[in-house]
Formats: sequence, C-alpha cells, structure tokens
Amino acid sequence: MIEIPPRAWAALCAQLPELAALSTEDRERLRPLAGRFLAGRPFYAGGAMELTDTMQLRIAALASLPVLSLGMDWLAGIRSVVVYADAFEVDHEEVDEAGVVHHVRDLRAGEAWSHGTLVLSWADIEAGLDPDYAASVVIHEVAHFIDGANGAENGFPPLGKGHDRARWTHDFQAAFDRLNREVDMGREPAIDPYAATNPAEFFAVLSEYFFRLPEELCHFDAALYEHLSRFYGQDPRARFTALSAGKIPAGV
Repeated sequence: MIEIPPRAWAALCAQLPELAALSTEDRERLRPLAGRFLAGRPFYAGGAMELTDTMQLRIAALASLPVLSLGMDWLAGIRSVVVYADAFEVDHEEVDEAGVVHHVRDLRAGEAWSHGTLVLSWADIEAGLDPDYAASVVIHEVAHFIDGANGAENGFPPLGKGHDRARWTHDFQAAFDRLNREVDMGREPAIDPYAATNPAEFFAVLSEYFFRLPEELCHFDAALYEHLSRFYGQDPRARFTALSAGKIPAGV
C-alpha cells in the first residue's frame, strides 16, 4: 500500500465534491483504500499526456469511493489505468434495426475494458470539480466493473443476502422503461438521457448521480436511491445535507 500524506489527502478531499461531504472518519477509512488502489495497478499516460502523482491520487480516491463499504475486492478486475488528456477515439461495431453491422468511430470520456483496463479522459475528470456537474467519469467506469463482478454488465451487480433481488429487478426495470419513454417522447428527463442506452449504462449513470447529486437521483426515483444506498452501504444524501448545514468541516 502507498501511504498518502495527510496534508495532500486533506487538500484533495476539500477539492472534490464527492469527498468534501465525507465525515472525518470516512475520509480516513477511504485514504488507505486509495493507497491500495495506487499500489495495486500500473498507471499509463495515453498519447502526449503528462500524468502526475497528484492526478493519479485523484483517480484512486474517486475509484475507491464506491467500495468504501463494499471492500477493495470489488475492484480486483481493474488491472491497469490509462489516462488521456482529453476524450479519445474508439472503434466499435453497431448493429442497426435491419441487422446490418456498421463500423463506427466515436469519442469517449472513459471505458471499462473487459480485460481489466480502466481508460479515462483527464479533461472529463477535471470537469467534475464543478459541484453542479452530474458526471463523474471515474465513478461511472468503476460502476461498470462493479456491475460486471458477476460476469456480465447488465445493471444487476451481485447483491448481498439482505437485498431483495426481485424488488431490485422490478424497480430498476420500471424506472428504465419510464426513462426510455420520456426520451422517445422528446421530453427532458430528470437525469442524463445516456442512462437510457441500456441497463448497464443506466446503473453506471445512476451511480454517478448517487455519489455526486443524490438529491436529483431521489427526485428521479427515490426507490432507486434506497436500493443503491443499501448496495453501496453509503448515504451521500445525508452527507450533503450535513455539509450544507455546516456539520461537516469540508476537507479537514
């Protein structure tokens, strides 16, 4: 494990919206997890990117936040991290409604590769410094690895014994269908419409909102917030409420 200096850790916690609301106890629980993430896998700079220790620390902290209560074994599938300066091009195949395969090249802010590589755009990570910005590319891609811990990314991660699997399936499917209806009708949904892509992206986008804008997630669907709170073993909504009330000294 890499020992993260307390001063550097406090500065990072004050800077990142996801961490600023953590209690002093939770920040200290997260610090060794981030150190383990840094020590457990190599980081590579993509293209002409200059990857500093400070950048790597921010990525490690954000990647470890979702498993604060779950444990680091959930991130065992991440074997390396590649960081590009900006969005990167990816070639992939898409099948249209007629069954015709098209070769497509588009820009991505992040990807979770099945062989264990976490690919990220630093520009998109930087955008996350805005507390009103919903997206967290690190949490989004880490959520894909968590989702796929049972062998498939399908919006149904391995659930603990105390979780009602049938209720999870019902509530997530109903909300996913409702979101797709809103998108199809041209309405502006309460969350990023990218979540309507498929169940895996739905889970990843919801995880972003859960950790960054929990109040907006509750507005979209309070039941899904409760499911994610039980699954992740965290309550960001209560954290942000305490922070806004001055009960948590940010970054201390």
